[in-house]
Formats: sequence, structure tokens, C-alpha cells
Amino acid sequence: MSKITFLPDNITFEAEPGTLVSKAAEQAGVVISLPCAGRGICGKCLVQVEDGAVEFENNGKLSDDMVAKGFVLACKSKVGTGDVAINVGSRLEDEKGAFADAFNHMEVREELFPKERDISPLCLKKRVTVAPAEMLDGLGDYDRLRNAVTQVLEVQDIALPISLLRTLPDVLREQEGSVCLWYRLEGELAHIVDISAQDRADYGLCIDIGTTTVAVQVVDIYKDVTLGGTTSYNAQIERGLDVISRIAYAKNAQRIEEMRELVLKTINTSIDKLAGELEIECRDIRNISVAGNTTMTEMLLGITPEYIRLEPYTPAVFGTPLFTAADVGIEANPQAFVLVAPNVGSYVGGDITSGILCTDFALDSEELCLFIDIGTNGEIVFGNNDFLLSCACSAGPAFEGGGIECGMRASEGAVETIMLDEGTALAFFTVIGGNNIKPQGICGSGLISLVAQLLELGVIDQRGKFDRSGKFSSVTVDGKQARYYITQPEGDYRGVYLTEMDIDNLIRAKAAIFSACRTMLASVEMDFDCISKIYIAGGFGRYIDVEKAQAIGLLPALGEEHFEFIGNSSLVGTRFTLVSARHREKELELAGKVTYIDLSTEAGYMDEYVSAMFLPHTDASLFRKG
Repeated sequence: MSKITFLPDNITFEAEPGTLVSKAAEQAGVVISLPCAGRGICGKCLVQVEDGAVEFENNGKLSDDMVAKGFVLACKSKVGTGDVAINVGSRLEDEKGAFADAFNHMEVREELFPKERDISPLCLKKRVTVAPAEMLDGLGDYDRLRNAVTQVLEVQDIALPISLLRTLPDVLREQEGSVCLWYRLEGELAHIVDISAQDRADYGLCIDIGTTTVAVQVVDIYKDVTLGGTTSYNAQIERGLDVISRIAYAKNAQRIEEMRELVLKTINTSIDKLAGELEIECRDIRNISVAGNTTMTEMLLGITPEYIRLEPYTPAVFGTPLFTAADVGIEANPQAFVLVAPNVGSYVGGDITSGILCTDFALDSEELCLFIDIGTNGEIVFGNNDFLLSCACSAGPAFEGGGIECGMRASEGAVETIMLDEGTALAFFTVIGGNNIKPQGICGSGLISLVAQLLELGVIDQRGKFDRSGKFSSVTVDGKQARYYITQPEGDYRGVYLTEMDIDNLIRAKAAIFSACRTMLASVEMDFDCISKIYIAGGFGRYIDVEKAQAIGLLPALGEEHFEFIGNSSLVGTRFTLVSARHREKELELAGKVTYIDLSTEAGYMDEYVSAMFLPHTDASLFRKG
């Protein structure tokens, strides 16, 4: 056995020679992020060997100079026969930042969610009087509760969890049989969720499980107000940036459980934080509405996601049954029912069916609309009250800073807006958190804006290749490599720059989304000019500059009046279904109307994709307005 010491925390672990360093770290409880699921292509698991040696298989990601300094990729390094000390201190920027504004804000139209509405959550409340016990009447406390509830609610029977039965004798006698009952009706059966002699608060949870982030809101059900919300990174990022990487990682029961625990850790940490800030008890959270893509839903439930990516690409469940918070592992009232938004395809999930509740699709409009959720995965819905089509494409993480050397999410230290001097192409920019903060990277909105302007000024060509003539001082050429510097390196500061590989990743991402839209429209012999409105969803979508996005070929050449940015519509949709039976029914109705198109089997998709692999497109006329 070889002894590994993980610095800077001096955690020591013994491993067999030949064990991957990333695996040894996992077993030792040391977190090393594996966004590419250990394929050695993202470079984010960079560690430094400070003493001893490991067997490192360099795939060209690291320069010879870096390797000479002891830097290795944990996922491509194996423990040798001797002891070793490895520093796992991350070189990544501290991506602190508030996501609440980007993800939790949306102006909701009155016709979609009326201010004056019936509050009809899954878990209802009613005060019931239970007859007192009498000598030798042959009735136990449970019998008397059952008699009272079946009579008042006009049902045949009740389902009482054993945890509530254990407290029933004391509760019934506290106020001489007068109790507050929380329940859910299912035909002739009343499921008892909670019972108390005292009236208590009624809270609900809205949860949006994204591939990159998880958003949680607490709602006061009967006051119908949002009390607080928070958004944090999905801890599963440590095991893959996109759903395909995570499916590949979750290849056995142990790893499926690991992925389930990671997302539950993210959710429950947020709940604990909000409960503390709002001074509420988790027992009083009795309604929960959750939305997530198909893979995130299955991982939350601990289901193997493997078959989503294998022909015939069938998920375990489309319409998820109701489970309790205890079943799922969410820290709320154990008997609270968890409503999970229905999936419609392997890669179009409940986040989309929840999201389209916030659009004209929910109003049975005759106008043709297009819904695009732009993120690591691009999901698209097209249609009107007569039909709905949907498809999905793997855009990759470029829009959220992944796969970009200086990329980062829209958080403190990220360059978010850029203006280039028309003569010199030098960059003037703003930084999230204030311009007194030294830029640490560039986020998706800044990336789109930068590439659009580089193309306009001739710094790059349609293929994304830099002008190497020396005309632009911000472009440096080193052999076959070229970079555009937003900020110059200085000492240990590497600067913020863009490479041709970064541009290529962005081109692939925008090509995937645009070609998916075109292919789906072509399947019904339509084009963008028939569309009345295009909804752009997702937290990232709120910051897109339409003109710049059109300049690179991401969005079609329609006037800005056709675009509506709706933020995290998935989270807003969970609020609708949390408090409204009508919206729960509408969500199921919409999910039932959607026809899912598998682009991998759709004729012409690859031709469309290849055509879109230029800036803005091989057919530039597609992006001329008017």
C-alpha cells in the first residue's frame, strides 16, 4: 500500500498502487471536481504533486512546463509504489455570487397567474372535532379519528402514517378532541399528512433542479407570498458538467446513490439556510413542487439514468407518482407530498413542462410560439393550441463558462459586458461585483458579445480563426496557437483571454441550438418568419444581447419585439403548480400534447448542424433582418 497525503488539509490515506488519484481522493473524502466525468478533457481536476511521484498519462492538456512543476490531472494519474503528497488546492476562481436575481425573478402576466385566485395546494387543511373516549365503547383513538374524518370529509377511509399514530393520544387530548388536520384526498381516501391540536403555519417549497444550479423558494401557502429563495451550484458538477457525463459516471448502484446524495445535499442545505433565515420549522413544509430535466429527476429519485442514452432512449418514468418527502430525502414534513413535473422525452423533462406554464402555450393561443431554454442542454418547444413539438440538443457548457479556458459562471469577478474599440479592437468591459474587482474570467453573456464584435471588426473570420497579421495588438500568436487578451497577464495573474478552441466550443453550442430549431420547424414545413413570439428561458437567457446573439447565429433574425426573456420559468412554474390545482391540471394537459422529436433520427439535422458551424452561418442571408 502507498500512503497519500492530501494537502493543504493533511488528510492521509492508503491506496493500492495503480489506483487513480481521483478515486483515492474520493475514498479519502477529499473533493476533487470531475466535470468531464474523468475523461481528462476539462482540466478542472488539476492538482500538484509536492513530494513523491505518480504515474501521469498526459493527453496534451498540460504543457511540459506545467508537468515539470508537478502539475497533473487527478483523473489521469495513478498512485505509484511510493508515498506521495498532493496539493489539491483549487486553481479555479472563487465563483462567489448571488444567483437570486438571475434565477428567481420573473414578471408574471395576470392572465397566466391571476392575482385573485383560488388557493388549492395538494395538502389541504381543516379543523376537525374528534369525539371523546368513553368507558368500554370499544373505540380506540384511531377509530374515533377515523370516524370523525370520514364524516367531515365525506370519504370512505383514512391513511394515517405510524409516526402520527404514535403522537395521536396526546394530540387528541390536548384540546379535548379539537385538532387541525392536514390531508390530501385521493378518491375516497384521505391521506393524513399532519395533525396538531394547534393551528400551525403552512409553507411550501418550489425546487428547480438544473444541471448547473438548484433553485429553492419557500412560499407561505395561504398568504400566497414567496418568503425567500436561494440558488446554489448543483453539487453533482463535481462528477460531470453535463447530463451525458453524469449518466456515464453513474454506472453502478453506488455511484447512482452518490449522485442522489449530492443533489439532495444541495437541496437540503438550501432548505436549512432558508429555514434558519425565515425562522420556520421544516415540519410546517407540507407542499413541495419539483421540476428538473429527465436525468436530474431520475438521479433525485435514485433511478439508474443509463437507459436514457441507450436506444430506444426510454426514461424510467414520464409522469412521476407522488412520493413523500421522507421517500425522496427532502428535509420537510416527512409526510409532505412531492409533486414532480412530468417529463415528455429522454432529454425534455419537467423543467420544460413547468416552464411553458409561463407562456402563451398555457393560454391555448392560436399564435405560433417558440420556447428555448438555453443552458448546458438546449430544450425547445414549438407550436400553439393545436400542436406542440419538442426536441433537445446537447449545447455543452460554453454558455455557462464551461469548456472555455477563462470561462466562469455569471458570478463575482466575471467579465459580463464588453465593448471593443472600432479601430484597435481593445476591450472595455464591466465586471460582476464592480469594476474595482480584478477580472477572473468571462461568463456566457460576455462571451457572446465578445465573439460578435471580434467577427464584426475582422479580428476573427467566419470559422473563428484569428487575424495573425499583427494588425491587432490584443491578439498574440505563439506557433499554431493564438489568443485574444481582454486583460493582459502580469506576474502570477494570467489575464483573461479567448482562444480559438474557446470560439470553436461556442460555435458548436450555438450551432446545436439554431440547427435544432430549424430542423424542428422544417419537420412541419415552417420557418422562423411564422413565429409570433420567441421565449428565452433560463437564468443565463436573461442577459443575452439579442443583436449580438443574432450576429453569431444563435438566435434567428427577427425584430426584438418578437423576443421575451422569462428567466427561470421552470421555478416559476413550480410556484404555479404548488398552489393551484388548475395549473397542475394544465401542466399535465400540456405534457400530454407534446410530441417529442429525437433529432438523432431526424433527416437533415446533421446537415443543418454542419451549416451552422460558421459565424453566423454558411447562409449569411438567414441573419439579415427585413
